[in-house]
Amino acid sequence: MSSERQQIDIDNPWWGEHTFRYQYVSQHMVGYENVLDIACGNGYGSNHLAQYTQGFVVGGDISEDTVDFCKSTWSKENLNFMLLNGTNLNLGKDSQDILVSFETIEHTTEYVKMLEEFYRVIKPSGTLFLSTPNILINSPKGIVVNPYHTQEFTYDELFNIVNSLFSKFEIYGQAYIRYTYHNSIRFKFTNLLERILYLRGLRKTPLKLKDIIFKILINRPFYPVAEDYELVNDSLDQIKRCKTFFVICKKE
Repeated sequence: MSSERQQIDIDNPWWGEHTFRYQYVSQHMVGYENVLDIACGNGYGSNHLAQYTQGFVVGGDISEDTVDFCKSTWSKENLNFMLLNGTNLNLGKDSQDILVSFETIEHTTEYVKMLEEFYRVIKPSGTLFLSTPNILINSPKGIVVNPYHTQEFTYDELFNIVNSLFSKFEIYGQAYIRYTYHNSIRFKFTNLLERILYLRGLRKTPLKLKDIIFKILINRPFYPVAEDYELVNDSLDQIKRCKTFFVICKKE
């Protein structure tokens, strides 16, 4: 499985969308769950979830260096990190209340086997939270451009894959909403400015300068934060316009 792990660095374009997903899961926990976070990467998300349950949280990753980093970085009595392969989990059947797998299945051609393992270890009535890129937005020509991805999926492809295992699930789009609910001239100008500053040549403008300008204009940093995202599924067209699919599966 190829590597594309998020670093612990709030000053990058992806930190907000990354943290949003874990915050969403924690908001839907009741406080007793055992949680497995597959492809935990830097361990931030596993550590975050451990704050919201009296159960046990395991962060699993296929990289031994990554697991060692997590163990040396995060410390909670109900948190552990393990060397785990998502296609062959060394965990008991029906052992997890919640399984989290964000931006993972696009990194392995054995994604079906991985999902079968997820299904196996989730308890009856347990929940899988999964995210993966929308190929029509990330690779609009149909050829996967991210060198770390072995494949990406359309909505229909993802639906059929998930439906082959789970009878109860919902597919959402993770939408960028920083400007969606604001019609003022100030926000419209900032939206235009953001697009300009991502253009080649201008994107190298110092981040500190961009942050100062954006905090003056809309009291937000230049790069998105978790609050700049929400899950949407009012219509199929709305979901398909999102860069990332977010799937919530219940095991019955």
